[in-house]
Amino acid sequence: MEPYSDARAAGFQYLQTCFMNSALTVVVPVHNSRDTLEKVICPLQAELGPEDRLLAVNDRSSDDSAEILSRLGVETIDSYGKPGAAGTRNTGGMAAETPWILFVDSDVVVPCGWRMKLASRMESVEAVQGVYSRKAAGKSAATFYKNYYYFHTFTRRIKGPFIKGCGTFFFAVKADSFRDLSGFDENIAGATIEDADFSERLWAGGGKVLIAPDIEVFHLREYSAAQLFRYEWNMMRAKALYILRRDRSRGAPSISVAGFGEMVPVLSGAVFSWVFIAGLVLFNIPLLLAGLLLTLAGQLPFICYSVHDGGFRGLKACSFIFPDLLLIGPASLSALWSRIIGKKY
Repeated sequence: MEPYSDARAAGFQYLQTCFMNSALTVVVPVHNSRDTLEKVICPLQAELGPEDRLLAVNDRSSDDSAEILSRLGVETIDSYGKPGAAGTRNTGGMAAETPWILFVDSDVVVPCGWRMKLASRMESVEAVQGVYSRKAAGKSAATFYKNYYYFHTFTRRIKGPFIKGCGTFFFAVKADSFRDLSGFDENIAGATIEDADFSERLWAGGGKVLIAPDIEVFHLREYSAAQLFRYEWNMMRAKALYILRRDRSRGAPSISVAGFGEMVPVLSGAVFSWVFIAGLVLFNIPLLLAGLLLTLAGQLPFICYSVHDGGFRGLKACSFIFPDLLLIGPASLSALWSRIIGKKY
């Protein structure tokens, strides 16, 4: 029994050291989030370390989010940044007094064991990234497609232990690195690419983002088809504007959390999906088949995994692939026109 006791004591001491060196402030940006707050906050509170801090940042909510946070015993401050994701997160990040900051969205539920999994990865990197769960809320195929696309990209498209971009639904970063980069760019409206912009600057300065595929967070938000395509349009347009305005303070051009090479199936699909449309309009069967087959070839891994993990819902979700790819070209042209007339953001 003695070796076992010694090993257990050594393990306990190691865990204590991990928590001491990785004390963090969990920043939860809140805007009219009354329906999800309790589901989000309780799993976070359950695993906080002795030196950790949970901080909600209220971005001008008009519902009773502040009252719910108070009832849950959560320290809450008002955002003083620009309205939106970047300004709200910056308010919380700059208020942190711990070595690490963890950003968690107000509509994601962390998995059991999240704190230990995070602590074990925080010793030699500047940032750690969690992933979306393969499961999705509700029954909508649009919701499954949106969430599963992120899961597939984070866990299968990206090769190696590091991720080029980041997603602030669950993103831990050293506080010193966050402040050195002045946080997120508050000129970026809404919740679009403020996190990708931050990770580009982090990488350009020599930092790296380690991906944690076993920290799967469950996204509570549901999407209709119209909401999905509105989100995708805004995201694609914001990415294109970012690439057009970027300077040398950023790293290599990136249109996704994945690197350029890992996104070839998406880029080729954006082209070949329009070849399919051209074949349809011109009644050109060879052109139509070429566009269809080449598009599907690039998306085949996603289709197979989606059906395997999501069943019939996953199959229905695949119907969003073509229209989603078709949006890339028009959204990019819209961004280019905005840039020509002087709009940078």
